[in-house]
Amino acid sequence: LVFRTLSVDRYGDHFGFMQLHLSAQGLTSGEPLTLHIQGEAAGSTAWVMTYQANVAESISLFSPGLLLRGEGEPHQPLEVVFIHLGAPAVATIQVDDLPPLKIPVKFGVTRDTLKLKAVSSPAEKKVHIEIEGIKQTRSITLKPVKPWTVYLVQHTHTDIGYTRPQTDILAEHIRYIDYALDYCDQTDAYPDEAKFRWTCETSWAVREYLKMRPAEQIARLKRRVQEGRIEITAQLLNWAEVADENSLRHSLDPVRAFKKMGFPVYTAMQNDVNGFAWCLVDYFSDLGVKYVTSGINTHRALKPFAVPTAFWWESPSGKRVLAFRADHYMTGNLIGLLAGPLEPFEDGLSHYLDKLVQDGYQYDFVSMQFSGYGTDNAPPSTTASELIRKWNDKYIYPRLKSATAHEFLDQVEQNYGGQLDVYRAAWPDWWTDGYGCAMRETAAGRTTQADLLVNQGLLSMARLQGAQIPETTLRRINEVAELLNFYNEHTFGAAESITDPLAENSQVQWSEKSSYVWQAVMQSRLLKEAAMGQLQSFLAPADVPTLVVFNTLNWARSGLHVVYMDNQILPKEVDFKLVDEHGVEIAVQAISSRAEGNHWALWVEDIPALGYKTYRIMVEKKNRPLPPAFTAEQGVIKNDFYEIEVDAEKGAIRRLFDRELGCDLLDPQRQWQLGEFIYERLADRHPMEELRLGDHTRTALAHVHVEPGVDGPIWQSLIIRGTSAGFTGEIPVQCELRMYKKIKRIELHFKARKSAVTDPEAVYVAFPFALADGGLFFEAQGGEVSPGVNQLQGTASDWNTVQNYARVRNDQAQIVLVSNEVPLMQFGAINTGRYQRDARPQSQQIFSWVLNNYWTTNFRAAQEGEITWTYVLTSTADNSSAWASRFGWNARTPFASRVLPASPAPRQGSANLSLWPFKPASVLLVASTPYERGVLLQLREIDGEPTKLELSDKNAIWKLEETDALGMVEKGISNLTFKPHEIKFVRLWK
Repeated sequence: LVFRTLSVDRYGDHFGFMQLHLSAQGLTSGEPLTLHIQGEAAGSTAWVMTYQANVAESISLFSPGLLLRGEGEPHQPLEVVFIHLGAPAVATIQVDDLPPLKIPVKFGVTRDTLKLKAVSSPAEKKVHIEIEGIKQTRSITLKPVKPWTVYLVQHTHTDIGYTRPQTDILAEHIRYIDYALDYCDQTDAYPDEAKFRWTCETSWAVREYLKMRPAEQIARLKRRVQEGRIEITAQLLNWAEVADENSLRHSLDPVRAFKKMGFPVYTAMQNDVNGFAWCLVDYFSDLGVKYVTSGINTHRALKPFAVPTAFWWESPSGKRVLAFRADHYMTGNLIGLLAGPLEPFEDGLSHYLDKLVQDGYQYDFVSMQFSGYGTDNAPPSTTASELIRKWNDKYIYPRLKSATAHEFLDQVEQNYGGQLDVYRAAWPDWWTDGYGCAMRETAAGRTTQADLLVNQGLLSMARLQGAQIPETTLRRINEVAELLNFYNEHTFGAAESITDPLAENSQVQWSEKSSYVWQAVMQSRLLKEAAMGQLQSFLAPADVPTLVVFNTLNWARSGLHVVYMDNQILPKEVDFKLVDEHGVEIAVQAISSRAEGNHWALWVEDIPALGYKTYRIMVEKKNRPLPPAFTAEQGVIKNDFYEIEVDAEKGAIRRLFDRELGCDLLDPQRQWQLGEFIYERLADRHPMEELRLGDHTRTALAHVHVEPGVDGPIWQSLIIRGTSAGFTGEIPVQCELRMYKKIKRIELHFKARKSAVTDPEAVYVAFPFALADGGLFFEAQGGEVSPGVNQLQGTASDWNTVQNYARVRNDQAQIVLVSNEVPLMQFGAINTGRYQRDARPQSQQIFSWVLNNYWTTNFRAAQEGEITWTYVLTSTADNSSAWASRFGWNARTPFASRVLPASPAPRQGSANLSLWPFKPASVLLVASTPYERGVLLQLREIDGEPTKLELSDKNAIWKLEETDALGMVEKGISNLTFKPHEIKFVRLWK
């Protein structure tokens, strides 16, 4: 047997062959032969390639699409490549009737370039070649060179971690801006197209730079920004899809400071991540941010469009920005831009541009991003400026231009703006699946985002009543939002987090990443206490203890509220009741006890919109009766709304009958039952890098035990326990199935003890719904998405990130599903590893993707300890999106409350107050934020119909101004007309 090895340098210019002659003695037909290659780390860039076919003598021709400057007239190069396996020889080459050329051909690979007169139309060229007495004639069509302009956009990709710990990154990025200013100075005398230019990919480093640098350095930056040598962009960081609308709005705060300082902001960049939050279109369009550009990374992802594509991207309401789906955010590095000599980049660029044309790219100019070095968090360099100057001296086309991000998009808008396709579609991200590697922290982030909305609402209620909110409290709002956003930033941990999870770098980076969310949890709870302190002066203590329950949404609502009360206020053993101002008693159910107090579940009724309601705590002089014993025959529970049967072997719901709708809500073709716990194990995680799942197993709970739970005034429940691989403890997995008595509401409360497993694993929970001729929908950031329908083709479809609800809807009814903690859901089936561009749900089944560790880098290798998560579901004959939105936001937005001890001197005051000043409309109050004069309301139309928001007659004293997302005034108004799904920001004050 003869084996040949071929060693090649990284650009394919130098080849060397080594032949190994191995004896086949002793081998039988079909028996595999293993070849071991050993080497040592000696600073070499050599690498080894194996071929499925033998390396053979060959001659290839290639016209690279370059137009050379010539003496008197331009020329086109013709590349000739010999692979020669014999002794050195001399080849003769003649093109048409031109004089022949002699080319020495060495063993291995020889490349040479012929200069041909440029053509203005396609021309067939005959190439006559003779080597070692063998003659042959080849034909090649020489095409006119396209007059390309290549906009080279240098930036540093901002990863908060990955290459180095998070604590190192900020200082580096601030230093890079200093260097960028110096490199502008160094290249001032260069031709304009070669002058150093720099785009600040994120606003985070710029914001911090402006805090840390002296006035003269800031003046340097301002001058370079205004002259177009440096561009500042709008996004604080590169976002994962776990960020909510409120967090993303807060992330734009630096833009306000930039504009006040005279720094223009035209562009938003989202690099590495392959998705973009839909609500940002509304935010950007009102802020004057005209463009968004996405330098995507298709690792474990598909990409929208076959080629880099510019298009008008519209929000659900029709607001638009010009979007550009670029290639990789370091495309220039990948094709040899910073290799040093021109030759590698000549080859890389010509092949890249040729491929663009073959794939249908229509323009003769293109934007190409790159970094100063071929790594994330890279410093700037002037290497590209040197290359551009040399290149443009040598070539007429392609013309290279050092550029900032918006320059290419300016050209697109000016020349093709009226011809671009328009997409009113979501841009879901493939990479949010990685957040399943830290289920506990992701759940904490989601619940804290909901808590922040409540805390902002409480402070807004205080402000609307005349409170002067201290500046320290207003800053704390931004601090909590910022901490959440640093968890929402797309980088999770070290590059070696999977290959070496116990390495110091892996451990340190995860500790720093997770710290953001836990600091946010702590600061959010302190913010709530600050809000209660502001509200307390407006409340009226009574002659008995009272409970004031606050609702920060903009409709009166009822629901579950869990409250803690000290034994001083309410001893556990005594009987009591909670009554409103009219003496109406509400349902109360004990949950848990501590030595000093107790947690109670309350079903509160009709809490006013953006307001509160007071309940009197009436303590009786008798002991509280024990709850009645509860028995559920054969796992069946029922009430006026539902009949539920639990499969005792699988520990899941096998029948869910809706008495109002008169039908079973489960798919008869289902494989998995509702609420069934599914544990998945992969044989190898690497097939996911090849966009396929690979060998895997899926198992349900084993050793299942079903028993009655509680039968209280609010809900009755069943307890399901079982065992599963990957989980440990006396009770590895438990689910409490709660069926509510007062409303159509079912909850699943999971609790599990996770053992640390670094092998690839995942957990799903099944919701196999079905309605006749129904469809699937879910709430994204700023709008509702029908999976595979109103989303850009090629964006995330195996899984999606759900903000507040998912639903199955037909013409007569809908089923709504909510999880406060788990954002990842798969629609139609378990789709992991499917990766189909045109994929749509196969059914109406939904699978909640609780956790996974399927990535090979960045994300965590394992998670352990007790984890808890919940689901809320209901069904209704009202199939409107407004109803689903209200249910989802009700389920995820907690009430807040304050217990007031009895007062010896009761004060007069309102026991029931609404501060919502508008007449009813199909508008959602996404967020309210206090400011020095009033509050800023973020509003979104949720029923898909035009609507008008008007002040009620009793609130005519309020003043309104419509603003942009940052609260900068646009115009005074007296009422607001919303297009379907439109987002508006309104400043409200007296």
